[in-house]
Amino acid sequence: MDKRVEHLTTLIKELVLSSKGRISYTHVDKELDITTPEEKTLRRVVFRELCDKSLVRRDEKLSGVYWRIDEEAPLIDWQKADPTNVIKLQFPFKLERYVKIFPKTIIIVAGEKQAGKTLFLFTFTLLNMEHSLGVDLFNNETGKEQMKERLDNFSIKISNPPPFRALERYDNFADVIDPNKISVIDYLDTNSEVYEVGVEIDRIFRKLQKGIAVIGLQTPPPSHVFVKGREKWVHRDLAYGGGFTAKRAALYLRLAGNTLKIVYCKTPSNPTVNANNKQWKYQINKTGTEFIHISDMEEIEQDELL
Repeated sequence: MDKRVEHLTTLIKELVLSSKGRISYTHVDKELDITTPEEKTLRRVVFRELCDKSLVRRDEKLSGVYWRIDEEAPLIDWQKADPTNVIKLQFPFKLERYVKIFPKTIIIVAGEKQAGKTLFLFTFTLLNMEHSLGVDLFNNETGKEQMKERLDNFSIKISNPPPFRALERYDNFADVIDPNKISVIDYLDTNSEVYEVGVEIDRIFRKLQKGIAVIGLQTPPPSHVFVKGREKWVHRDLAYGGGFTAKRAALYLRLAGNTLKIVYCKTPSNPTVNANNKQWKYQINKTGTEFIHISDMEEIEQDELL
């Protein structure tokens, strides 16, 4: 084999085999500067050889697109697992009374604009800032001056230096989170590509080991409807991206209309108590640093029946 051909063959194989997931002719051509008809023919031959060896597979719909075959499936020694290995956390609204969080958990905090999503995430961070796992707060909502002004007004006092890290990050959070820490993300936004939210949440879940991720998402605005002639606002439970945002969540919370709702709880702290759909009414103080006038919706409804 010609040395030039042998060299390019090696480069193509190394690039393809070092990739994960999808890889295309276009990507390989761009990375290796493949331009001539002869080079592109060689590239097709190399891909065909890798297919024959079951190292990649063709995409069923897209021409020139392949998927790296990953046969790794580590054995789960579930019999040696410890079900009491629960991460002790504190939540706003004292949600720890109703939910139980294990390592490698995704928590979604979805909220309408100005409903208190950032307040919830900041409060959660401060309540757990001394946690043995350590806390990283990823922020793309405010500048450092606005963050300082707001955090300085919290009733929970923060030492200097703070016992948690505040980091600026806008996307691809799975690339930077520590798999063994508590990562609080305020917030995950993929602009118009809402279907990518579920993909990024899945990447974060796969990265986690002993840690957890608490991810802020934005929900669509409420719908204005009339029911039997009466005006009503209907709030969405799920964030932009719909069901894809809930697939990996062990706990899914929604803030809207001055109401916090447990949309879904995979592991309630008390198995005999159904935490799903439990709701609390709340207000936010003038400085935006505290949930106030919190009341359990079930208690309100019971009082109204009396």
